[in-house]
Amino acid sequence: VSHNSDFHQFMLYTPNPGTPLYEHHKKEGTLLDESDFPPADAHGQYRFNYRHRHIKNGLEQEFLLKAFTQDFTINGPSLARLTRTLLTGWQRYKNCPNRRIQRRFAWEVKSLKTTYAGAVWAMRRYYQHEKPMFKKMNCLFKDLCREFGARTLIVGPVIGIYIYRNLIKEERRLAAGWQYEPTSFYNKNAAAIALESRTSKIFTPKQRNNIRSLMSPLPVLKR
Repeated sequence: VSHNSDFHQFMLYTPNPGTPLYEHHKKEGTLLDESDFPPADAHGQYRFNYRHRHIKNGLEQEFLLKAFTQDFTINGPSLARLTRTLLTGWQRYKNCPNRRIQRRFAWEVKSLKTTYAGAVWAMRRYYQHEKPMFKKMNCLFKDLCREFGARTLIVGPVIGIYIYRNLIKEERRLAAGWQYEPTSFYNKNAAAIALESRTSKIFTPKQRNNIRSLMSPLPVLKR
């Protein structure tokens, strides 16, 4: 978190087949059986696929959530960080003697003058009661206006008001229980039905349930 990079990705160090770590846990007998932990879930952002010596009972999920929350609380929205990086790059290379590099950065910062400035204005408004983050967003917006002039100073708040209103609307909708997963359905073809029939004869009931969970879509969530 202290690196304050544009984007942070926190993941569990996971033993995957074909790696020395996997072979180590296999030898130690600490890998979870596939009937208890499907391979599709071993992607590093859910749970360990082995029995950790010190982190137990799914506590790793809490650690992941805490890491992402701390990053957001301390460093702010990734979009603001990205905006700062783009602005810094432009200021460094806008007068580069190499015209190709100059044109590239000019192309990259087109949106900074309008859309990104509006987003930063909305963030500044959103954090108006949180002094440290408000100060950071306010400084960034002023730097954008100082660099790109009157157009950004005028257009930024106009776009920002629209973004801010939608931000608050979306926040309320999520707080009320709305979720992003779309309604889904699926049909089984002859091959899927035949496969399901074969697995019912080969696997135990618990294993069949795990297979069905992998083959089935996410449950429909009420809005």
